[in-house]
Amino acid sequence: MKTFLFVSLAALSVAFTSCMKEAFDYESPFGSKINTWTFTDGVKTQNGHFLVDPVLHTTMEPNNTYTLEMNGMQSGTGYTLNMVISLEDLDFAVRKYQSGIQGSNLYTSFHFSGSATSRDPIFVSSNTDPGAIMNYTISNYNVSDNTVSITFSGEAFDVNGHLVSISNGKMTARIVRK
Repeated sequence: MKTFLFVSLAALSVAFTSCMKEAFDYESPFGSKINTWTFTDGVKTQNGHFLVDPVLHTTMEPNNTYTLEMNGMQSGTGYTLNMVISLEDLDFAVRKYQSGIQGSNLYTSFHFSGSATSRDPIFVSSNTDPGAIMNYTISNYNVSDNTVSITFSGEAFDVNGHLVSISNGKMTARIVRK
Protein backbone atom coordinates (compact mmCIF):
# COMPACT_ATOMS: atom_id res chain seq x y z
CA MET A 1 0.00 0.00 0.00
CA LYS A 2 2.85 2.40 0.84
CA THR A 3 4.47 1.64 -2.51
CA PHE A 4 1.23 2.37 -4.36
CA LEU A 5 0.79 5.68 -2.48
CA PHE A 6 4.42 6.67 -3.16
CA VAL A 7 4.16 5.84 -6.89
CA SER A 8 0.84 7.74 -7.15
CA LEU A 9 2.28 10.84 -5.46
CA ALA A 10 5.41 10.68 -7.62
CA ALA A 11 3.29 10.44 -10.79
CA LEU A 12 1.16 13.41 -9.72
CA SER A 13 4.29 15.40 -8.91
CA VAL A 14 5.77 14.70 -12.35
CA ALA A 15 2.45 15.58 -14.04
CA PHE A 16 2.13 18.92 -12.22
CA THR A 17 5.79 19.76 -12.77
CA SER A 18 5.57 19.12 -16.52
CA CYS A 19 2.36 21.17 -16.80
CA MET A 20 3.96 24.05 -14.95
CA LYS A 21 7.03 23.85 -17.14
CA GLU A 22 4.92 24.00 -20.32
CA ALA A 23 3.03 27.04 -19.08
CA PHE A 24 6.27 28.75 -18.05
CA ASP A 25 8.02 27.98 -21.35
CA TYR A 26 5.10 29.12 -23.52
CA GLU A 27 6.02 31.84 -26.00
CA SER A 28 3.34 33.91 -27.64
CA PRO A 29 2.96 33.23 -31.35
CA PHE A 30 4.69 35.09 -34.13
CA GLY A 31 3.04 38.40 -34.85
CA SER A 32 2.06 38.92 -31.20
CA LYS A 33 5.46 38.79 -29.55
CA ILE A 34 7.50 42.02 -29.80
CA ASN A 35 9.43 42.36 -33.09
CA THR A 36 7.83 39.36 -34.81
CA TRP A 37 5.69 38.97 -37.92
CA THR A 38 3.61 36.29 -39.63
CA PHE A 39 1.35 35.82 -42.66
CA THR A 40 -0.14 33.01 -44.74
CA ASP A 41 0.53 33.01 -48.48
CA GLY A 42 -2.37 30.75 -49.43
CA VAL A 43 -0.22 27.63 -49.02
CA LYS A 44 2.19 28.15 -46.17
CA THR A 45 2.52 30.26 -43.05
CA GLN A 46 5.59 32.49 -43.15
CA ASN A 47 6.99 34.07 -40.00
CA GLY A 48 10.09 35.67 -38.58
CA HIS A 49 11.67 38.45 -36.54
CA PHE A 50 12.48 42.06 -37.26
CA LEU A 51 16.25 42.43 -37.48
CA VAL A 52 16.14 45.80 -35.73
CA ASP A 53 13.31 47.81 -34.23
CA PRO A 54 11.17 49.23 -37.06
CA VAL A 55 11.81 52.90 -37.72
CA LEU A 56 9.25 55.68 -37.87
CA HIS A 57 10.88 58.55 -39.76
CA THR A 58 9.54 61.74 -38.17
CA THR A 59 10.54 64.07 -40.99
CA MET A 60 7.57 64.73 -43.23
CA GLU A 61 7.95 63.38 -46.78
CA PRO A 62 7.13 65.51 -49.85
CA ASN A 63 3.75 63.73 -50.05
CA ASN A 64 2.88 64.96 -46.49
CA THR A 65 3.30 61.54 -44.85
CA TYR A 66 5.71 59.88 -42.41
CA THR A 67 7.45 56.63 -43.34
CA LEU A 68 7.25 53.55 -41.12
CA GLU A 69 9.89 51.07 -42.27
CA MET A 70 10.03 47.43 -41.12
CA ASN A 71 12.67 44.85 -42.13
CA GLY A 72 12.58 41.25 -40.96
CA MET A 73 14.06 37.86 -41.68
CA GLN A 74 12.70 34.34 -41.54
CA SER A 75 14.85 31.95 -39.50
CA GLY A 76 16.20 28.99 -41.44
CA THR A 77 15.36 30.25 -44.93
CA GLY A 78 16.91 33.71 -44.94
CA TYR A 79 13.76 35.05 -46.65
CA THR A 80 13.23 38.73 -45.91
CA LEU A 81 10.15 40.82 -45.27
CA ASN A 82 10.18 44.54 -45.98
CA MET A 83 7.06 46.57 -45.27
CA VAL A 84 6.76 50.32 -45.65
CA ILE A 85 3.68 52.33 -44.71
CA SER A 86 3.22 56.02 -45.51
CA LEU A 87 1.52 57.16 -42.31
CA GLU A 88 -0.67 60.25 -42.26
CA ASP A 89 0.32 61.08 -38.67
CA LEU A 90 2.93 60.25 -36.04
CA ASP A 91 0.59 58.92 -33.35
CA PHE A 92 -1.12 56.13 -35.39
CA ALA A 93 -4.53 57.85 -35.17
CA VAL A 94 -5.30 56.99 -38.81
CA ARG A 95 -5.70 53.23 -38.72
CA LYS A 96 -6.18 51.97 -42.31
CA TYR A 97 -3.75 51.98 -45.25
CA GLN A 98 -3.37 50.18 -48.59
CA SER A 99 -0.69 49.27 -51.11
CA GLY A 100 -1.09 48.33 -54.76
CA ILE A 101 -3.19 51.39 -55.54
CA GLN A 102 -3.06 52.85 -59.08
CA GLY A 103 -1.96 56.51 -59.17
CA SER A 104 -1.01 56.71 -55.48
CA ASN A 105 1.98 58.81 -54.46
CA LEU A 106 2.31 56.92 -51.16
CA TYR A 107 5.30 54.66 -50.52
CA THR A 108 3.27 51.86 -48.90
CA SER A 109 4.50 48.41 -49.92
CA PHE A 110 4.91 44.75 -48.95
CA HIS A 111 7.96 42.81 -50.24
CA PHE A 112 8.77 39.21 -49.33
CA SER A 113 12.06 38.19 -50.99
CA GLY A 114 14.39 35.22 -51.21
CA SER A 115 17.25 36.95 -49.36
CA ALA A 116 18.53 40.30 -48.23
CA THR A 117 20.67 40.56 -51.39
CA SER A 118 17.89 39.46 -53.76
CA ARG A 119 15.80 42.21 -55.30
CA ASP A 120 13.52 39.58 -56.86
CA PRO A 121 10.41 39.36 -54.69
CA ILE A 122 8.60 36.13 -53.94
CA PHE A 123 5.51 38.25 -53.16
CA VAL A 124 4.99 41.98 -53.68
CA SER A 125 2.25 44.56 -53.26
CA SER A 126 3.41 48.06 -54.06
CA ASN A 127 1.98 51.33 -55.26
CA THR A 128 4.76 51.42 -57.87
CA ASP A 129 3.35 48.18 -59.37
CA PRO A 130 -0.41 48.55 -58.79
CA GLY A 131 -3.03 45.83 -58.93
CA ALA A 132 -2.25 43.60 -55.97
CA ILE A 133 -4.06 45.42 -53.16
CA MET A 134 -2.93 44.81 -49.59
CA ASN A 135 -4.84 46.26 -46.62
CA TYR A 136 -3.05 47.29 -43.41
CA THR A 137 -4.81 48.08 -40.14
CA ILE A 138 -3.15 49.57 -37.08
CA SER A 139 -4.81 47.33 -34.50
CA ASN A 140 -3.01 48.67 -31.43
CA TYR A 141 -0.57 51.40 -30.48
CA ASN A 142 0.81 51.62 -26.95
CA VAL A 143 2.31 55.05 -26.43
CA SER A 144 3.92 54.15 -23.08
CA ASP A 145 6.28 51.52 -24.55
CA ASN A 146 6.04 52.73 -28.18
CA THR A 147 4.80 49.40 -29.57
CA VAL A 148 2.49 48.95 -32.52
CA SER A 149 0.51 45.97 -33.81
CA ILE A 150 -0.54 45.89 -37.45
CA THR A 151 -2.72 43.33 -39.22
CA PHE A 152 -2.56 42.93 -42.98
CA SER A 153 -4.21 40.89 -45.72
CA GLY A 154 -5.06 41.13 -49.38
CA GLU A 155 -3.21 40.20 -52.54
CA ALA A 156 0.37 40.19 -53.75
CA PHE A 157 1.99 39.34 -57.06
CA ASP A 158 4.12 36.18 -57.04
CA VAL A 159 7.34 35.73 -59.07
CA ASN A 160 5.28 34.89 -62.18
CA GLY A 161 3.04 37.95 -61.86
CA HIS A 162 0.03 35.96 -60.64
CA LEU A 163 -2.11 37.23 -57.78
CA VAL A 164 -1.69 35.33 -54.51
CA SER A 165 -3.89 35.70 -51.45
CA ILE A 166 -2.08 36.93 -48.33
CA SER A 167 -4.03 36.39 -45.12
CA ASN A 168 -3.63 36.32 -41.34
CA GLY A 169 -0.84 38.90 -41.52
CA LYS A 170 0.20 40.33 -38.20
CA MET A 171 3.22 42.12 -36.83
CA THR A 172 4.02 43.58 -33.45
CA ALA A 173 7.05 45.77 -32.90
CA ARG A 174 8.74 48.37 -30.79
CA ILE A 175 9.06 51.54 -32.86
CA VAL A 176 12.15 53.75 -32.95
CA ARG A 177 11.52 57.35 -33.96
CA LYS A 178 14.22 59.05 -36.03
